Amino acid sequence: MMPGQIPDPSLAAGSLPSLGPLAGISATTLTDQLKLADFRQLGTMLSPLHFLGRLGKRPLSIKTEMDEDEERRKRRREKNKVAAARCRNKKKERTDFLQRESERLEMVNSELKAQIEELRMERQQLMVMLNLHRPTCIVRTDSVKTPDSESNPLLEQLSTDTK
Repeated sequence: MMPGQIPDPSLAAGSLPSLGPLAGISATTLTDQLKLADFRQLGTMLSPLHFLGRLGKRPLSIKTEMDEDEERRKRRREKNKVAAARCRNKKKERTDFLQRESERLEMVNSELKAQIEELRMERQQLMVMLNLHRPTCIVRTDSVKTPDSESNPLLEQLSTDTK
């Protein structure tokens, strides 16, 4: 046969040296398969698995493998979807918990600030009462000294004005 010459379709593929791995498949079968354009079936015919069947090993069809791959992908997507939903729910619960905790701590903080203010006012009132009581107290005022930081300047001014 001359280069560039079209082979006779009735020749077996095995008799053509340029077809190598296609040996054993007739040229007519290849031509018919190409005409029908069923490339999936042609791929099955030309796959290495097709030739393994001749060596005594059980051939796996490509369609079955593709179905298994698709099923595996489907299961993986479903698992991922469930895991993503679980992750979103957990994150939402954590956010809600932190929000509630923040609100609770803000309330506790405001209550403590109010209590501090009440105690300051009570301390101030007690200091005023103590300073008012000092002039009439029988206990010697020399033995009980009020720290300078706690002395009331108004009472001191009153006591100096009366003298």
